[in-house]
Order: sequence, then C-alpha cells, then structure tokens
Amino acid sequence: MKIQCDVCNKEEASVFCTADEAALCDACDHRVHHANKLASKHQRFSLLHPSSSKQIPLCDICQ
Repeated sequence: MKIQCDVCNKEEASVFCTADEAALCDACDHRVHHANKLASKHQRFSLLHPSSSKQIPLCDICQ
C-alpha cells in the first residue's frame, strides 16, 4: 500500500516527519524541511526503506 504525501496529495510519500506527524514526498520534504534551521532538525524516517521498528520514533500519541 502506498502512502500519499500529506502536503501535495499527489505523489507517493517517501518520509514521515514525527514532529509534523506528516508523510511527505521527496519534493515536499525538501521544501518544508530546508525552509529554516529549526525544521531541518526534525527527525524523519524513510517510508520506502523502513529500518527495524526499534529505530522508528514514536509519535506524540504513542509516546
């Protein structure tokens, strides 16, 4: 199952940002997270190449 980008709603999401609680495609991830220094520090993980579940950060609700 492919996850759609929460920003553009057109492309397949490639990363998930835990701070924004949003799935983003490559283009939107670059635009959002390179906009300023604070956003660039947001922790994100790949949706296309997920690593072990131990490395995936929990969202605010799951914490």
